[in-house]
Amino acid sequence: MNNYIHRGRTVQEIESKKDHKEGPRITREKETVLYMITIFCKGKHKYSDKEKLIVEMLDNSISSNHSIEVELCNECLELQQYASKRLSLCRFGENKSTCANCAVHCYAPSQRERIKEVMRYAGPRMLWSHPVLTIRHMLDGRGQKTLRELGS
Repeated sequence: MNNYIHRGRTVQEIESKKDHKEGPRITREKETVLYMITIFCKGKHKYSDKEKLIVEMLDNSISSNHSIEVELCNECLELQQYASKRLSLCRFGENKSTCANCAVHCYAPSQRERIKEVMRYAGPRMLWSHPVLTIRHMLDGRGQKTLRELGS
């Protein structure tokens, strides 16, 4: 995987200095993004070589975890890892809005375009494969105030 740079430091450097306590909200966001990328990869990269991947979803606030098995091509795997790191480093933590409603765009421009493409394709399809997760994501997007709305 590439070393992504954020404010002059690599993601690995930032992560090594932070104690990540991810609660249910960040865990759910990671799960949603993982399923969206999986749907996109199945639909758009049908003929690419894929790797089986088991992703551990850890919720430190309730000491629970579960694993999700998916198959992703290298391009989608890289995007999933990038998105997961961005969620881990989100400055708003458990109080975050959905990324689409956030005033702080922490994705690199190329990665932001890729994730938008994934969401446009997978968003409507998520309702059929993961209806509860989709509805919760939609409610998360409506329930949180963004920095713009708060006047910051």
